[in-house]
Amino acid sequence: MPECAFHPGVETNVRCAECQRPICPKDMVDTPVGYKCRECARPRSRELAYVKPRQWAIGAGAGLLAAVGGGVLLGWVMGIGMWYVLMLLGFLVGEAVRRGSGGHRTPGIAAVASGCGFAGGLVGGFGPGGAAIIAAAAAVYVLSNRL
Repeated sequence: MPECAFHPGVETNVRCAECQRPICPKDMVDTPVGYKCRECARPRSRELAYVKPRQWAIGAGAGLLAAVGGGVLLGWVMGIGMWYVLMLLGFLVGEAVRRGSGGHRTPGIAAVASGCGFAGGLVGGFGPGGAAIIAAAAAVYVLSNRL
């Protein structure tokens, strides 16, 4: 019979569902996929919050494309309810940056979305006020429902 990987001399037939090391009842952590050792069951939230450089670049590119393209299109269609349309554009920019970055909702990604929205608003001819609305809406969208 195998011995526990963490307590030599303690026999066990249970293995960690992730690393397959033998574990005794003192080391078992019940998870939805079975028992894991304490090392494998440890939460890894910091690793999930890491955004790779490629994800930053793709997110910024998608955001700039959505912001500048939407800003130019909306610049041609000025009309009633423009504030609502600017907020909608900001939400679309935020979604483009979020999807482009691989689904991340970190404050850094929100800053990228905000910058893209502001740039798109300026290029679209909405002035600093309109650009600020787009930027704020993009950042709020990215940070909403944060995981």
